[in-house]
Amino acid sequence: MNLLLEIGCEEIPARFIPPGLQALADGLSKLLADARLNDPDSLQLKTLGTPRRLALIAEGLPERQPDLEEEILGPKVEVAFDADGKPTKACLGFAKSKGADPVDLLKVDTPKGKVVAIKRQISGSPTIEVLPGLLKQLLANLSFPKTMRWGTGEYSFARPLHWILALLDRQVVPFEFAGVQADKYSRGHRFVAPGPFEVSDPNSYIETLEAHQVLVEPEKRRSQLMQQARKLSKELDGQIIEDQKLEEEVTFLTERPVPLLGRFDEEFLRLPRNVLIAAMRNHQRYFSVEDENHNLINAFVAIGNTPVEDPDLVRHGFERVLTARLSDANFFYETDQKKPPSELILALKDMVFQADLGSYYAKTKRVSQLAEEIAGKLADSLETENLAARVNRAAWLAKTDLLTEMVGEFPELQGQMGGVYAELAGEDNRVAQAIEEHYRPRFADDEIPKSHEGAIVSLADRLDTLAGCFGVGLRPTGTADPYALRRQCLGVLAILAGKQYHLSFSWLLQRAVGLVKDKVAAALLEKARKKERKAAARKKRIAKEISTVEPFEEKLIEDLNEFVKGRLRVRLAGQARTDLVDSVLAAGIDDIPNVHKRLQALAEFITKPGFEDLAIAFKRVANIIKDFPGAQVNESLFAEEEENDLFKVFTAVAPKFEAFLAEGKFDRSVALLASEFRAPVDRFFDKVLVNVPDNPELQNNRKALLAEIEKLFSRIADFTRLQLKGSQ
Repeated sequence: MNLLLEIGCEEIPARFIPPGLQALADGLSKLLADARLNDPDSLQLKTLGTPRRLALIAEGLPERQPDLEEEILGPKVEVAFDADGKPTKACLGFAKSKGADPVDLLKVDTPKGKVVAIKRQISGSPTIEVLPGLLKQLLANLSFPKTMRWGTGEYSFARPLHWILALLDRQVVPFEFAGVQADKYSRGHRFVAPGPFEVSDPNSYIETLEAHQVLVEPEKRRSQLMQQARKLSKELDGQIIEDQKLEEEVTFLTERPVPLLGRFDEEFLRLPRNVLIAAMRNHQRYFSVEDENHNLINAFVAIGNTPVEDPDLVRHGFERVLTARLSDANFFYETDQKKPPSELILALKDMVFQADLGSYYAKTKRVSQLAEEIAGKLADSLETENLAARVNRAAWLAKTDLLTEMVGEFPELQGQMGGVYAELAGEDNRVAQAIEEHYRPRFADDEIPKSHEGAIVSLADRLDTLAGCFGVGLRPTGTADPYALRRQCLGVLAILAGKQYHLSFSWLLQRAVGLVKDKVAAALLEKARKKERKAAARKKRIAKEISTVEPFEEKLIEDLNEFVKGRLRVRLAGQARTDLVDSVLAAGIDDIPNVHKRLQALAEFITKPGFEDLAIAFKRVANIIKDFPGAQVNESLFAEEEENDLFKVFTAVAPKFEAFLAEGKFDRSVALLASEFRAPVDRFFDKVLVNVPDNPELQNNRKALLAEIEKLFSRIADFTRLQLKGSQ
């Protein structure tokens, strides 16, 4: 049997529809499974949607639920029967509550012991009788980023409901939701075919809607509109600028897409490329057109939602609206150039970054200093002259475009316009590039800055935000992250790994916290004073003057380090097994690029013969020296040949191991440990007793030897966290 559900509403925002359809499918799948109507071998779900409807077709439902044998557990046998074997009150009460006779009770074994139980057959109900309750629950459970209430306000949904179509084959599934009774009628295109019409069965749904000017399949709608849009752009020997997000948005803004080619005055091509694209894409949802050399053409493709008799009239409307937007952009562009970025720096004092952390000027001052210090650390390895000077200049100018008219109107152009205006003002092109790049990466899988200047300013900016926000208590929660600190942190990790910056992460955090600590201390002090004043008001006494706060820097750095480690775990989760990731992170995260290399080396090594034996041996080493305070190895105390041999291997391997680590050759480091230590460690444990009774000096010396070996392994990973078959 096939089920069709269509929820008809006012126009739903495009961004709500894909997750709404996914939630619809997931919700129905779970409800059907709970109701014993979900046969994984036959059930197929297909979601469909437009701005006015969320729909779903479920194929392969059974005609009725399968019968179910239910086992209901009661009290333990010793409680249910007395010494003479007669039912107790507890037993009789259990049987009565289930409508059973005590003689029908069974005795069954459970993990908690033997109990009495009742087994009974439950006949399955016809699917048509089960579905009404399920579908009503399904709609009630749907959630959206924002909802509306209407009528009496009893129900909320993405937009007010107008109709519900629910069919099981040719039968209406009778239920009511939000005052709307389900029936067999849908609605066509709002303007071309607005009236209700009957849908005979789920199999004819798609064709019936298409006959009423609605392409209800999102992929078909998307394919059709993009095919037509590309065809129109070729009329000008051009091509549309591909944009997956815009494709999805216009797909869910339309029910019957009608692409139209429009033009704008060639004079506007003097505007920066990103301004033109932003005006067309973000404000009008138009596709930009470029030639084969990727130069913009003064044309666009707009997507209408209604077939029209006079395309020229509609095209003129599209062109007129865009011309107004571009005229505004042109005015902003000319106005902004009257003040070069350097003249806007002081004005940042009047723009608040965050109430406790001060203005954008204060933030810029911190970022410029941190960026310059990072550049100083990297200068030798990057072999770039005057890097610190360019980084400092870029950091001071990076936020000035927030004060421009263009960014005020097009906030998505932050950084990009800063780079444009800096270059127009005659700044070094590497400084301009750094300003443009310092917001990258903006999202997951976004590119990191290409230039070292941009990467360093981005690092400093993000670290300052992390340290400051964590310091004043603006930490992410499960439901809120207003300063996007998770994304800021992932950006830091992406830059350090992608640019292979071998910077001490603890040093980065210490410097970021050190530069913002005065602001944080002032904020903590004010909070303490407010708390004291409130307490004083309640107790009706004079508040004591609070003049200092407890040192917080060490705890703040510790919290930041744990937060970063958590984000790094998320970043590495798709690259290796969880236990490998945890074992590598436990060995330290101070050098982020090397964390990735250590994980890669370990992931490769675990596939090789002998790994399990070596790892188990290392776990044994770690267990033996657990809680060992440490001591120097004394060769004169060696009493067995095997411990002397093991020490000789250690002294020979350690320098080579350290050399490989210094060169970042972690694969060779791991291979060296495996090849050199496996045999002598095995012989040591076979022949040498570590915990020698009545000889603490010898015992400690042997533990000291094992501790030295453990230190080598721990430079790569904490092997005790690995899940090994041989240790299970």
